[in-house]
Amino acid sequence: MISLLGSLLGFGTSIIPEVIGFFKQKQANEQELLMLEAKAKYAEQISKLKIQELDVQAEIQETKGLYEHDKSIDAGGFINALRGSVRPVLTYMFVLAYLSTKGAMIYAMIAVQNLDWTIAIDMAWREETDGVIFASIISFWFGTRAMSKARAWQQDKKQAK
Repeated sequence: MISLLGSLLGFGTSIIPEVIGFFKQKQANEQELLMLEAKAKYAEQISKLKIQELDVQAEIQETKGLYEHDKSIDAGGFINALRGSVRPVLTYMFVLAYLSTKGAMIYAMIAVQNLDWTIAIDMAWREETDGVIFASIISFWFGTRAMSKARAWQQDKKQAK
């Protein structure tokens, strides 16, 4: 009986290192899996940053190309100056026409309707039209970079969800 008990005990203790090795291997595999997941997330972040870098470089190259194109069409000082002034002059003309119209409205409200000038100015400014007009002008002149940054912010916001 003692010999049977001794052989069972000997057999049982010989399995213990294998069982411990099994649990150690399982823990090592879990650790390896976690490391692979962390490396994948890191690689994903690196690729996103690389794409952003390439987008910025492409935007810079596009801007440089536009400037080079303008330099290559050298038709003389006056023509280049005239060509470069078209958008600003049109903007100035539009703003002048707009301010003249608004000024005439305010003058008519003050002179004809006998309104106080503060009330006349308040009545002349309409957020739904005047605000949109000014926003369009500002967006035209300064909106290119702001829009690209806004798109990037929206994409980051979507990816965070």
